[in-house]
Amino acid sequence: MKKLLSFVLAAALSTSLFALDVLSYAPVTGNVKNFTQTNFAISSKFGNYFRTPSSKIVRTLNALGKEVELVELSPKDTVIEKITSSYDPLGNLTEQSCYNSKQELIWKSVTTYNGKQKIDCSEYGNDGLLKGKIIYTYQNGNLVDETGYDSEGALIWKIVTKYDEANRVSDVCEYCADGSLDRETTYNYAKNGKLESYVTFDVYKGTKEQIVFKYAQDGSVSQITTYDAKDEIVYRVIIKYDSIGNLAKVSEYEIAQKFGTTVNDLVSVTEYTYQ
Repeated sequence: MKKLLSFVLAAALSTSLFALDVLSYAPVTGNVKNFTQTNFAISSKFGNYFRTPSSKIVRTLNALGKEVELVELSPKDTVIEKITSSYDPLGNLTEQSCYNSKQELIWKSVTTYNGKQKIDCSEYGNDGLLKGKIIYTYQNGNLVDETGYDSEGALIWKIVTKYDEANRVSDVCEYCADGSLDRETTYNYAKNGKLESYVTFDVYKGTKEQIVFKYAQDGSVSQITTYDAKDEIVYRVIIKYDSIGNLAKVSEYEIAQKFGTTVNDLVSVTEYTYQ
């Protein structure tokens, strides 16, 4: 989903985008108090791969498995940013605050609910002033509309979500302030109900991208493959798990035609450890 403020995205700049997405498809299981996500940069010398730690993300969970703190660290374990999260008795995320390395507030978001349904999310800058607001609309219990406004109440963007007969997300359209379509994503499901793929059309860039999921026998996501508009593979993510089903290693490859053949270039590795 879109973020209302650009600085919200800054919490994990050094983290792989695909590694972050993988967490939503592979939630933490077991009695985990915290886990560390170590990101490695990949370089190649004389045909061999070498990896160097580029950053760490340490996530602390409460007794219900909800993330209450996220700390981004440099390779030397120096704090870069920290995000703290608070929840209501129903487990809804009600407040998040982001701090820099000097413990100075960067931004804060406050979300209100009606039961389990979000009503709105207000985001504030380090000056305590409102920077923007998202308002959520539901139909038949499903989120169908997210509308983002700036501090003056002017519309910035809108996201409209549609559902299929099985009540699964089928289509997500992202619109600009003038009502023009920005991006559209269509979701496809296998007979067993699992997400099989989704296709995103970027209107302004004029690009199409298809993401295809592959599952292991136990139902866990084992591979995520990206295809371009020509239906050629351009990116692949390989996912490994530990003995209890938590993420252990995520490897990302760029796929290209080189030297008369298909070459898989390792570009990123993320490893996970748990306590």
